[in-house]
Amino acid sequence: MNLRAVARLLGIVLLLLAGFLLIPAAIGAGFGEWDSAGSFLLAASLCALVGGAVARAFRGTAVTRDGRPDYFRREGLAVVGLSWLVAGVAVALPYLFTGTLTSSVDAFFESVSGFTTTGSTVMQGEQIDGMSNAVAFWRSFTHWLGGFGIVMVFVVLFPTGGRSLFRSEVPGISREAGHQRVRDSALTLMRIYVGISVIEFLLLLFVGRIGWFDAVIHTFGTIATGGFSNHSSSVDYFNSVSVEVIITSFMFLCGFNFALYDRLLRVGPRPFWRSVIGSSEARWYIGIALAATLTIAAILWFDGGSNGQPQAEDSTLRDYRHWWTAMRDSSFVVVSMQTSTGYGTADFEAWPQLARVLCMMLAVVGACAGSTGGGIKVVRCMIVAKAAITGVRRFVRPRAIHAVRMDGQTLDEAVVASVTGYFALWVFVFLGGTVFLTAFDTDLVTAATAVLATLNNIGPGLHLVGPYANFSEFHDLVKLVLSLFMILGRLEFYALVALLVPGFWKR
Repeated sequence: MNLRAVARLLGIVLLLLAGFLLIPAAIGAGFGEWDSAGSFLLAASLCALVGGAVARAFRGTAVTRDGRPDYFRREGLAVVGLSWLVAGVAVALPYLFTGTLTSSVDAFFESVSGFTTTGSTVMQGEQIDGMSNAVAFWRSFTHWLGGFGIVMVFVVLFPTGGRSLFRSEVPGISREAGHQRVRDSALTLMRIYVGISVIEFLLLLFVGRIGWFDAVIHTFGTIATGGFSNHSSSVDYFNSVSVEVIITSFMFLCGFNFALYDRLLRVGPRPFWRSVIGSSEARWYIGIALAATLTIAAILWFDGGSNGQPQAEDSTLRDYRHWWTAMRDSSFVVVSMQTSTGYGTADFEAWPQLARVLCMMLAVVGACAGSTGGGIKVVRCMIVAKAAITGVRRFVRPRAIHAVRMDGQTLDEAVVASVTGYFALWVFVFLGGTVFLTAFDTDLVTAATAVLATLNNIGPGLHLVGPYANFSEFHDLVKLVLSLFMILGRLEFYALVALLVPGFWKR
């Protein structure tokens, strides 16, 4: 393990974050928020000072004299895992310096939630509505940065030895970098990411129901499937069908594997559609969304929201006796939960229990591999299900040859073992985390869905962590553990868990 190279790369990551911190400083100055702008400049200066000192102290250790990388797979994993921890601390500084949050634990939780595109928050409604524009921008901008990946930015700017970092940063079953240069792959993904963001921003402005600043904030949260809003009532604040349609559409689009969009740019629309139709993961992703939308809409419609009774003025229940209202809220919440975005237009905590359970099940499955969405991922769930069925067939006919197949191809046993191992690890962490939270006198529904919301980078859960609640009431130790769960979910376990293996650090 080349620890000197790891330290230098982490120093460069801090320098990158210092550069990004200048953007909200400029936003604050533009709005005349000089105190906030000064706080961001202070945070940027600290990150630059520490990052520059570390990078300078270990300069010349990331490459050999002939220009070849002096770090490989293990160093790449170490940099990726530690970068998210370092970024969590650095990103928390503006919350403390501006006085938005006074607890360092709360600031770390909020920053990790932003960077991992989770969207869980410790802020009360009045805190969210009372944020300065600079802080609101930074809070959502961390979503956008985290959705692409701070390490991916590093790969684009410093491509030397980037394959180790790229393979450690980009989650999913397959990685498209195998047939292209790593820097080219990262640049292509960045162009797609930025391009989709610009398109959504322009569409939100075009409908005329939302200002440019709100459009920027909600574009960041949508494309990264993060969910932070500068309004405590989230997207429901706008009360606009056109805004909801645009955000729903882009949340859904960002739940697909971005390799499909790369194919669209390279070979055109017809091969792209053939790829979508030919991908069983894409078909299941679309099918699950449609089936869940219709099912939950039917549940709401039959229940009627208020069961046909007059509603109190302060009631959070909508009147779902109209099919259109049920479909409108169902489609938005289904896509928001399936892609782990967490935006809301309705308080689904007030929905019938079956609808709430279905929402949580959608959050478990998640979006497609290679997307910005969270969850276990559709393809992993498919492989685990196929592996279970294959196991039964082998038990019935032990001498027959059975294999797990996807899209007409036989999957390697190592791939199946890796996916089932990931699933088992997810189950163990979920159960252990739930038990841990109940030890702090947390009710079972809140504990289980809080772990689920953070581990799958969803944002809201149920009961005390519902869509219009927050995580502020938890003990500081619980918040720290849930913050680690967010990073675990964002890195899909292995890059962070590897740091805990003693043999990993040996030379």
